[in-house]
Amino acid sequence: MNRLIGVSICFCFMVSMALAMGGPAPRPTETAAPPAAAPTVMAEKVLLIDDFESGSIKSPREWWTFDLQKAEPVSNKELKSGDEKVASAVGNYSLLLTGMAKNWYSGGVGTYLAKENQDLSKYTNFQMDVFGNGPGSGTAKIELVDDDNSNWTVEQDPAKNYALTKDDKFVYEVKVDWDGWKRVSIPLADFVDDNPGVGDDVWNPQQTNGSGGLLQVQFICIAATDKGKVNFNLDNVSLTMGQ
Repeated sequence: MNRLIGVSICFCFMVSMALAMGGPAPRPTETAAPPAAAPTVMAEKVLLIDDFESGSIKSPREWWTFDLQKAEPVSNKELKSGDEKVASAVGNYSLLLTGMAKNWYSGGVGTYLAKENQDLSKYTNFQMDVFGNGPGSGTAKIELVDDDNSNWTVEQDPAKNYALTKDDKFVYEVKVDWDGWKRVSIPLADFVDDNPGVGDDVWNPQQTNGSGGLLQVQFICIAATDKGKVNFNLDNVSLTMGQ
């Protein structure tokens, strides 16, 4: 399988500077029972990761947070601008991510995805609804980790800013510079291997030979300036087929 094609080389340089100042909290290294799967919508075409309608980041899907000043579900009652079709589909709650940056980096959130007998290789796109607050809202760096040593665990090195030591990390950056709701759909083929030389450098979302496949997703929040403020909402985070 060919390696995925990279995007945004210049901006990634700024991001690497930012993340050198601090990184995500480590995923526990012991193998734990996979969490209950989020409900699915049109199961054949869409795997809903989370729509935050529970009003909680602890249930039914648990999200961990790191460094952000605020990462919590908030009411969509006043969030009506932007694409009307998207605004009508976001439900009652979305996930607000906001906080001041230090050297561009503001923090982030993540969740564990793997579930027994869950083949994610049929999905082709990563999709989410994003509410922006105009130019300067920040950038969401999406990180996807696949299992390359067949233990369903994401190993990290705390001494190296929690860098992955065994598995691949594929990334894509979404610059949020619009007002209101917008649906973003990214071909998984557009994600780039962010840690070449670690893992097998191949996108492996499938569960074969004991692998957990696609293990987790994280959103790293990056400000528009080195000391700026990140401020946007996420909703209907999904894997989809086609388009």
